[in-house]
Amino acid sequence: MAGVPPASANQARFPLTVSYDALLTAMRRHLQPSAGSGLELWRDPDGCGSFRLKDVVVTGTDRVVNIAGPASGEAGLRFLGLCWANVAWTGYVEISARPDVGADWQLRLRDLDVRVYDKNRRTTGMAPRLFTLVKRWSETELSRFTFDLGPPLHDVSALLTEFAGSPGTTSLASALASLRPDGVVVAPDAVRLFVTMEVPVVSAQPRRPESVLTPAEIKRWEATLDDWDGFLSFIVKDLAGENEDPGVRDDLLGLLLDARRELIGILARGPEPGTDAVRRIFVTKWDRLRTIVQRTAAQPNDDLAKAVRYVTFLAAGDALTAIDAVAPTLGLDFSADGLRRLARTLDPAFVGDPVEQSDQADPRLQELFRFRDPDAPPRRPPPQPRSRLWDLLAPRPAYAESDEWRALSTRLDRWVASDDELPVYRAAMDRLLTLAAQRAIDPDRLEGRFAGLYENLVKATAWQESCWRQFVRNDGGVTYLESPTGDVGLMQVNVRVWRGFFSLRRLQWNAAYNAGAGAEILQQLLVRYGVREAGTALENAARATYSAYQGGPGGYRRYRAATSTSRTAAIDRAFWAKYRAVATGTADDVLCRGS
Repeated sequence: MAGVPPASANQARFPLTVSYDALLTAMRRHLQPSAGSGLELWRDPDGCGSFRLKDVVVTGTDRVVNIAGPASGEAGLRFLGLCWANVAWTGYVEISARPDVGADWQLRLRDLDVRVYDKNRRTTGMAPRLFTLVKRWSETELSRFTFDLGPPLHDVSALLTEFAGSPGTTSLASALASLRPDGVVVAPDAVRLFVTMEVPVVSAQPRRPESVLTPAEIKRWEATLDDWDGFLSFIVKDLAGENEDPGVRDDLLGLLLDARRELIGILARGPEPGTDAVRRIFVTKWDRLRTIVQRTAAQPNDDLAKAVRYVTFLAAGDALTAIDAVAPTLGLDFSADGLRRLARTLDPAFVGDPVEQSDQADPRLQELFRFRDPDAPPRRPPPQPRSRLWDLLAPRPAYAESDEWRALSTRLDRWVASDDELPVYRAAMDRLLTLAAQRAIDPDRLEGRFAGLYENLVKATAWQESCWRQFVRNDGGVTYLESPTGDVGLMQVNVRVWRGFFSLRRLQWNAAYNAGAGAEILQQLLVRYGVREAGTALENAARATYSAYQGGPGGYRRYRAATSTSRTAAIDRAFWAKYRAVATGTADDVLCRGS
């Protein structure tokens, strides 16, 4: 807060994290840029001698970095343009070194030790001349190696100023001026240089009664939460694009969905006096995001500039959470500009606004997480139906079988069934949901034994969520079904949770698209979570999938508590009753006679 003197000072401590892959890339460039994926430890100027490691592995144990790999070398004498008396050797090399950082923010390797073994990892009788040359040259060159942490630290300082709040705030500026190195930790996944700053603890001011927010102020508050969602969506897409590991992508999707569900809860509660909602959600989600970024940064990559960007991004997030922990009254402002700059740390070449959101489907988001758009062709052709009861009861002009999906969409458009239309409506909707499941199912990812369960799951979910309704009457007109938290249509797809995966308008106004979106979500959740629960009973996969559908990926085991009296347990019990009715063919007598 401007003009408020600090009551005392605390230390905020955060790391600059250098992955071992980044360290290896930097060493490779220092020793011999042309060495490719290996690490050249020595090359004779006359071209008759060299020594190189290949398939290098860098690890860390007990304050020491270890560099090891298979090696080969040769040494000779040049005479009359030829190399003579060559000595060749193959074996295994280990190099240990203690990382150290000085006041100049240069990471150096100290106390170097080079050890050479034969192919069986035993002490070798390597030619003394070659060993002496390699040891002397490599230890000299590696002693000169530096990893400059000054640029990422400078970028972190610049980033933190974007979160300093009002221009008159000087507390954070003085904290940044106190940055100093504070020890190096050799972790299993990276070398971490810890940085300490003296953070003034600003005295909390007596809170004055909060005035009622105007509609314009509430709108601006909601816009800040949209900025956060845009930021996280950008980061998730960037990391998913850099890391093809299915486990990492699943973690990214789970993080995005859980964060969006938390956002819905914040919006439902409304603004809380004295609370920065974006700051709170950033802090609560940072640990999960940091873990994923570290896994991505640890991938083999020869792009040193990109590695440094990961160092900067991680350090900035760690610094923000560290400052918030020791000085929550300092006044950090998680503004759109701060989030934009933090997002661009990972992709400075991005053209556009990284926090911008759209109500349209994002093909890149769909591609990265293997989501099929409901308007796309089915993953496999649906089988021919045995009968079409709704066709018999509601004659329409003939159409080709391939057009059935569109015909159903047209037939159900803005249709709110009266009591005497229920049998026809029910038959049409049943066929639509059958097709939605058949179009969405991915046989490459879902075992055949789940096919029937999945179709029943789609129908039971639509019954539970909307009583098979896409539209309702309101003030004499027809509109789409919508909950107070933004769940729309037949499958009650939440427009905030699934933003970017589907088109908002088509979710609202097209029953077939909504059915296809819900079926796609269920298929994704069944593959990722539901099948894990099928070990004791196959149908537990359906129960777990619905728990994840209704409560988020983190709650897929929620159905196990269905004997409790909580609201969520009651929801899961109601779904289970509907699922069994659909699966046993006994749902017709009760379906859609109430919500």
